[in-house]
Amino acid sequence: MHCEIRSYIGTREYQEDSAGKCMTENGLFAVVCDGIGSRSRGGESSAAAVEMFIESFKKIDPDRFPSEMLKEAQRIDESIYSSFGRNSGTTTVMAFVRGTELYWLSVGDSRLYLIRGDRMKQITSDHNYRYILDRRRSSGAISEETYERELARGKELASFIGMGGFDLVDLSLEPLMLRNGDRLLLSTDGLYRSLTEEKIYDIISTEGRADLAADRLMELVHACPPPLDNTTFALVSISETEEV
Repeated sequence: MHCEIRSYIGTREYQEDSAGKCMTENGLFAVVCDGIGSRSRGGESSAAAVEMFIESFKKIDPDRFPSEMLKEAQRIDESIYSSFGRNSGTTTVMAFVRGTELYWLSVGDSRLYLIRGDRMKQITSDHNYRYILDRRRSSGAISEETYERELARGKELASFIGMGGFDLVDLSLEPLMLRNGDRLLLSTDGLYRSLTEEKIYDIISTEGRADLAADRLMELVHACPPPLDNTTFALVSISETEEV
């Protein structure tokens, strides 16, 4: 098993993304956070969140990862809110690989993908206003006209760490079983808004080593025309021949 982390400031004045990883006897933990650019101290919020999530992972019972990490996320949400105020916050996406088991938690629009064979599947949901609109339209709560009118605001975040009580979260209550050769991609929106999912899949699926795939992805991001958002990702290879 191997994890590669890459980060690029883009054309932004500040780097507001953060990422980290931790390997213990219980498995591999990786976390990626994206500080909210329209709010003050986003970079500090994301860095603090990464540090706190890694410390939380080290102390929780791995057999109770979903329930205990959710409690930790709620505690960290309150801590970020108290430390940085209502004008700050961060998205988060994390993965815990324990043998062949995958657990995850996400809040916001940073994503977790599974790359297996000829497919790349987004596992998490984007917790933005479009997500809310889609649910309201499906339930019949709003008309198609209202949906189309409001869709222009679709990328606005509806849930994030630092709200002082987040509303939406993706949490794996049961593990997803992994196979040798699978790869996991945790990324901020800077990556999937700069490169198409088809291009990301092509690179990850054709490069034999995770470090080479990560380098190639970053090369393509650097080559994108400005303006470029902060871009950060963690690429995890579930392989018997690669080690963290």
